[in-house]
Amino acid sequence: MRSPQKMKIIQIDITNACTFNCSNCTRFCGQHKAPFFMDFETFKKAVDSLKDFKGIVGIIGGEPTLHPEFDKFIKYLAEHRPEYRKKTSIKYPVNSLKAYFEKLKYMNGARCGLFSSFGEGYYKHFELIQDTFPYQSLNDHSNINTHQGILIPRKEIGINDEEWLKKRDKCWIQNLWSATITPKGAFYCEIAGSMDMLFNGEGGWEIDNNWWKKEPSEFNDQIHWCENCALALDVPSIPATEQTDLISAEMEKRLLEINGWKMREKKYKIFDAKTYNSKDKHKYSPIWYLQENGDNGRVSLINANLTPKHIDIVLLNGKSEHTTISEEQLQNLDFKDFVIVFYNKIDLELVEKMKKCVFNPGFFYDLGKVGVIFNSRAKALENVDNIKFDKNLKNLWPKQKYSKISPKTIGKLNLSQKLNLHMITLFNRINGLCVKFMHNFN
Repeated sequence: MRSPQKMKIIQIDITNACTFNCSNCTRFCGQHKAPFFMDFETFKKAVDSLKDFKGIVGIIGGEPTLHPEFDKFIKYLAEHRPEYRKKTSIKYPVNSLKAYFEKLKYMNGARCGLFSSFGEGYYKHFELIQDTFPYQSLNDHSNINTHQGILIPRKEIGINDEEWLKKRDKCWIQNLWSATITPKGAFYCEIAGSMDMLFNGEGGWEIDNNWWKKEPSEFNDQIHWCENCALALDVPSIPATEQTDLISAEMEKRLLEINGWKMREKKYKIFDAKTYNSKDKHKYSPIWYLQENGDNGRVSLINANLTPKHIDIVLLNGKSEHTTISEEQLQNLDFKDFVIVFYNKIDLELVEKMKKCVFNPGFFYDLGKVGVIFNSRAKALENVDNIKFDKNLKNLWPKQKYSKISPKTIGKLNLSQKLNLHMITLFNRINGLCVKFMHNFN
């Protein structure tokens, strides 16, 4: 086992609300009567407690972007845990989000991380997320991967104490994954924290500045949760999309008392203890969320949740049946999402290309003589009631959120943009290695 201070990531579980109910979820989504939402004071205490932690502070759920105070939480995190690495802001429209994140997502040098499934909340908070998190572990659940059974106590399988202690102390979850903070305190293992929430346990350690420095010899008051967890054992896996938990016969009784959605809908299977064979090693998937080079296979080429929900069209000079809002509505910011403003002629083919790309709503996209694209939800327009559409409009956005692009290249990266991405990647890798060296040196 490891002390949390030796981990690459320590999580803050801000909610277990989720848009999915994956098989054998580590947060047991679908088994709770109702989701929890961490309060702001607990979140502040959690962030503050990790001030001197050298790794990544991860924001996780459930789906963390579903938390009603997500904006407030993340702004506090960004203010109190500043990043030294360049962010993963989508400066250019892309039609392959997977390719983009594979270039920019790895851990070294990052201090904040987000674990998300690309839901509606991610779209809503897109600009803030790109501004805050240089490291993002993203899983849109569009590809097949399997989740190992969890809620199968070792005693029901017949694992003796000697064998159990060896397996427990080599558990891949505790040795590869993370400690966590939940609304009920701090835990040496995120599964222990999740079980404490599910079974209404006694809670975790006090969230102070030293909790994450505890050594395995100090885990005694929490280690009993390992007895209920089969992740150190060689039990089968189930495809995540089946939404079915593999549980033991005794665990069925406990979960029926809680009466969550999965139990009511009979979305579970009983593991036959007689079939357990420790020689049948569990075939772990190569898809780890701690991969240095990105979670290959966890993100589809394009995700419909992130393409524009609505695109309004404005023509400044002339009239067209294809316009959807007036100039007055444009000036009053009376539109709910993206707008493309054409100067002289509406290009419907360009609009169709837009619908298939991912844009950062915080950017001002200059299409040269053709027009401009921007979003009413941009942070730059947060305190703006109306705009004057002229050449100075772009000055409302900070320089780093101004992007001049050719309409012909929307959805594609030209040579200059590809070189820019590679330079950012190289900068981040060098910076990350320097940070890692300094941490080791100190």
